[in-house]
Amino acid sequence: MINAENACSRYFLPSLHQEGELLKQFVFGSGEHHVQVLGPASSHVEIMFRYSGDQSIIQLLLLTDALRRHGAKEIDLTIPYFPGARQDRVCNRGEPLSAKVYADLINQQQYRQVTVFDPHSDVVVALLNKVQVVKNHQFIRDVVAEIGTDIILVSPDAGSNKKIFELAAQLGGLEVVRADKLRDVRNGSIIGTEVFCEDLGGKTAVIVDDICAGGRTFIELAKKLKTKNCHKIVLAVSHYEGSAQESKLLESGIDAVYTTNSLKDLVATDFLNVKNIWQYISA
Repeated sequence: MINAENACSRYFLPSLHQEGELLKQFVFGSGEHHVQVLGPASSHVEIMFRYSGDQSIIQLLLLTDALRRHGAKEIDLTIPYFPGARQDRVCNRGEPLSAKVYADLINQQQYRQVTVFDPHSDVVVALLNKVQVVKNHQFIRDVVAEIGTDIILVSPDAGSNKKIFELAAQLGGLEVVRADKLRDVRNGSIIGTEVFCEDLGGKTAVIVDDICAGGRTFIELAKKLKTKNCHKIVLAVSHYEGSAQESKLLESGIDAVYTTNSLKDLVATDFLNVKNIWQYISA
């Protein structure tokens, strides 16, 4: 679609979310992707890109090249979930530094600006050129508004502490409870969680994190929170892979999950509440 206010053409990738026929995509039988820009030429273009596997990165690179050949001089990239952010260090010999590999691919495209939403790691922010970070503050503010009063924020591990204290200040000084993972030193697997508080006094505990994958961290944390006299447990994550078993999340004591569709289209249920990612990062 064309944003008349700033004369910027906006392309959504995957194009099945496109308003109008601005893109044509197909895959050759041998596996190569192909992109054709059908929209009008514009010197300023914004790509709203939702990562959906490594093949989508190829689609992004092809679209970027096609847009430049179509007349685009400045291209902004909005990529809510940045891939590879959880592999921001080399832990074992023979492994790649995945975050840098993805960041290098993006930097090589020389976008005017790269916008990401609540990235997992500060390393990604340091690796990306011309990056703009949109924090999760408005997303969590919306979640808190729907839940009601008597809320306490819960940080699931040491890596989340810095962000959650800043978030609490933005939300008017909400109380924060810290937690940390207990791991088996032999293999690094999570065997439990320690919550640093005595009694939650019937408050609603809102666990805040950037991503939910298998959900083991939150399951163990919820079990421990239930012993701390909380009224309700809500999980609020910016990105949701959809690989966690919701039945196990429920069994652990989590009453509801709030997330965005930054990674994929999700079907909202009484348990899973889904916010539109573009309302938080699209001007």
